[in-house]
Amino acid sequence: MELPKQFYFPNLYCILPLLILVVVFLTGCTSTFVVGSRGTGRFDTVVIDAGHGGFDRGAKPASGIYEKDLALDTARRVTRKLRENGLHVVETRTGDYFVTLDQRVMASNRLSDSIFVSIHYNWDKKKKASGIETFYLNPNSSRLASRIQSEMVATYHGQDRGIKSRKLYVLRNNKRPAVLCELGFISNSAENGKVQSSQTRQKLAENIAKAILAERASFLSQSANDR
Repeated sequence: MELPKQFYFPNLYCILPLLILVVVFLTGCTSTFVVGSRGTGRFDTVVIDAGHGGFDRGAKPASGIYEKDLALDTARRVTRKLRENGLHVVETRTGDYFVTLDQRVMASNRLSDSIFVSIHYNWDKKKKASGIETFYLNPNSSRLASRIQSEMVATYHGQDRGIKSRKLYVLRNNKRPAVLCELGFISNSAENGKVQSSQTRQKLAENIAKAILAERASFLSQSANDR
């Protein structure tokens, strides 16, 4: 059956706006980072979350200390660097003890001017798995995730696994801009050898702090230009 010629163009104009909306919506669902993504907005407090702790040892390394200890050491180094640059830092744990996921999230949710950065190291049953990746969920966290990812990859030239949108507990329950960093696979003997080094962890910490400070400076610069 052939439709009347007048059906095509008038009706196309009617549905074209709807088609555009559908395309925009589907594009927004992808986890691929787009340059120019939303920033965190103003923050003066950084919640640094050292993953695991206490009886929760985290990932088992090919050799050396467990993830919980690597994460705590790195987190404390990030904290020192941020405080040296005048930021207020809240640590979800400062020693080897267990902290629930709810308690971790509450640390940032109760602070209106905060962002949340969780520090972890990775593991995979495939021993050759390697690289660095950063997770976020809300769009206002994507630019921070991108900054941190870029700086971390440059630390020891690890494989860039990119930034990914993921519904991890500390991300989906966070009211503040939040990211979770996986700083390398300690199940990979070569990569583990690098991150077991305090020098590498110091460099990682410095670069994470550098990215956080750059994100804050970006907002302050934009605000100044708007005045």
